[in-house]
Amino acid sequence: MYFQFWGMAISDDIRIGGVFLLALLSAPLSLTLLFYHLYLIWAGMTTNESAKWTDWREDIAAGFAFKAKSSQIYGSRTEGNPPAEPNIPWPVNCDQTLVFTDGNPPKIGYQLTREFNSIVQPDNPDASLDTRWIRVKSLNEVVNIYDLGFWSNLRDGLCIS
Repeated sequence: MYFQFWGMAISDDIRIGGVFLLALLSAPLSLTLLFYHLYLIWAGMTTNESAKWTDWREDIAAGFAFKAKSSQIYGSRTEGNPPAEPNIPWPVNCDQTLVFTDGNPPKIGYQLTREFNSIVQPDNPDASLDTRWIRVKSLNEVVNIYDLGFWSNLRDGLCIS
């Protein structure tokens, strides 16, 4: 009976029918976007970061990604060197630096690029390998400092303490 009344309303008045069909067809889009954002909250990333993680996944699969301890690469903050990144209070800290190369491990004498996510190998082809860098074999080895868990990410996104 309920659906018969709705059917009569849709067929009798074209404006009601048009709005109803528009709402019916756009509801899956809204629900898909909702579930995608719930996934992003669960994963601890933003929409923009999902592209970044996809790029890193491809670089890792190709064998181009290497990681090292930030304290070994940039030195201690107490040595008078300016920090590579500003000190922002956050529940998760990580002493990890991730770079991509041409596939060869970083050699002693490399230079970090301006964006700090890739390196330029030294001109000397006989330079020895820098043992501080380890090839990343899986994205699971990389720490995502923004992934606090679903409920903590949701509270942070909604600014609830």
